[in-house]
Amino acid sequence: MAEFAPQYNLFKIVNRLSSIGQFTFWLVLILSISPVLFKEFCDKYTLLHFINIVNIIGISIYFILDIINNYILKPQADSKRRDDFIDNSFGSLFSASSSVGYYDNDEINKGVYKVAVNLFENCFFSYSLVRAITTRKIIIPSIILLVMIIISYYGFSQVPFALTILQALFSANILGLLVKHLILINRLSTIQDSWVSLFQNEDIKEQPMKYQSSIFRYWLQYETLQSKINIGIPDTFFKKHNPVLTREWEELKTKFNIS
Repeated sequence: MAEFAPQYNLFKIVNRLSSIGQFTFWLVLILSISPVLFKEFCDKYTLLHFINIVNIIGISIYFILDIINNYILKPQADSKRRDDFIDNSFGSLFSASSSVGYYDNDEINKGVYKVAVNLFENCFFSYSLVRAITTRKIIIPSIILLVMIIISYYGFSQVPFALTILQALFSANILGLLVKHLILINRLSTIQDSWVSLFQNEDIKEQPMKYQSSIFRYWLQYETLQSKINIGIPDTFFKKHNPVLTREWEELKTKFNIS
């Protein structure tokens, strides 16, 4: 069971900002259709003008938080994660503080074989979590699509031109996240299949150097994918599924004679 990892504090900040972003998202979503509702029930220009200003501010905040998370905080957290991974696998000291219980492979000697085992575990957890959260990832873009259809039906004439552009960009960004998530599932599935195939070789434990080219290839594939599409699993979601996945990982270790 994971107790500590150097990247935890940064990811906590990421999760807090993501929560603020989610609140902003729903606020913008509601305000996106409010001009239509107010047009039907009242004709108060001042109130509508105020709503549009708040809407523009909300969309701007959402994009700013997205930039801070994806281009500043997450890369820093991933850098700490990689350093800790190398330390745990090879026994180096790149990280100022090492993880405790983050990897469930303490019984394995440090070296290339442990690199392969740790990477197999990382990929297994990532793929399982991403697959489990897929329903949640689909719901929000579906709501977005429905709202945009409603707005299109009533016409964008009730929404200021600048706000219309921001709403279009906002919607494209949300829908783009769904596309990225689906790509992430597909690529993680392929990489995990590669690890499963690799660990079917009975001599990988005794002769890991024989398979080092494949090990480093799959490692680079996983890290490249992470750099392009961040997995972004909420902390509460991870904690909920971690015990079950830890048990399943131990079963996989037994199945493939990993020790």
